[in-house]
Amino acid sequence: MSTARLAFLFIAVLSMLLFPAGSFSSSGSEGGEIRFIRHLVEQQFWGDALHAISEFEHDYRHQLSRRPQLQDSLHFMAGWAAYNRMLLPDAIARFQRIGDNHPRYIQASFYTFYLRAYQAGIQGDRGELRVTAGALASSDFRSDIHAELQSFQLAGVYLLLRDFNGFEDHSKMFTGSYFAMAEEQQRFRHYALELQRTDRKSPFVAALMSAVVPGSGKLYAGRRGSGISSFLQVAVFGGIFAESLTRAGPRHPRTWASGSAFGLFYVSNIWGSAIAVRITQEEIHEEIDQRILFDLHIPLRAIFR
Repeated sequence: MSTARLAFLFIAVLSMLLFPAGSFSSSGSEGGEIRFIRHLVEQQFWGDALHAISEFEHDYRHQLSRRPQLQDSLHFMAGWAAYNRMLLPDAIARFQRIGDNHPRYIQASFYTFYLRAYQAGIQGDRGELRVTAGALASSDFRSDIHAELQSFQLAGVYLLLRDFNGFEDHSKMFTGSYFAMAEEQQRFRHYALELQRTDRKSPFVAALMSAVVPGSGKLYAGRRGSGISSFLQVAVFGGIFAESLTRAGPRHPRTWASGSAFGLFYVSNIWGSAIAVRITQEEIHEEIDQRILFDLHIPLRAIFR
């Protein structure tokens, strides 16, 4: 443990001695242990903060039942610490327990929705994504920036669901007037166009193109290097087969061997082009999903500082 941290912990323990637990029960004041917990959170000692909150809630459970505002503050600090340690289920559980009268309620609500969407997006759980979208849509936010943030998060969830009609409905609410999310709103529109363009590509068309011009189907799929390689392979073995057929005749073993190799590469080129479209679509979808989940998070940090 570093000297700075040892000094900090010494000061924190000293503050608990100077502000004993009895001060917690007095109206309008916070005990030394609450000050200690706040310091741990401010200094980003997430693990220590979670442990201290758990101990505090156990020791003062009866007093906390009469202080819902303070209990909500502890829920928020515990949720924030769990979120920063990527203990997402714990963070969600804490944020959801915060009452709507607490100053951090709106922030906790948006982080709850984001974390639920993040977990569902990573797991590919479309059912949970729809439940999350429904819960977010039913929430009522009065300020303009929170209402637009709500539309932004809903648009992101509908993109994850590939529900482009739902995305279009909510992206209409984008004004671009809030710097905290204006850039991300533009990126969401770009993602929607890229996903739709990718989905329009057909494996059948790729296969047909490669049957006519080897490798062209892979170029169509977006795999330029693989397309050029396929063209060269088919062209080389086709040339060998044609030469053998001309010089040695159709019954010569070399003609049979070169013809078999040519046929194998030609058919593989067609089949590979169809597969390339599917693989490319999956890769693009996965990459864009990661970008959406990342971009959903950025405005939260900017708005709720």
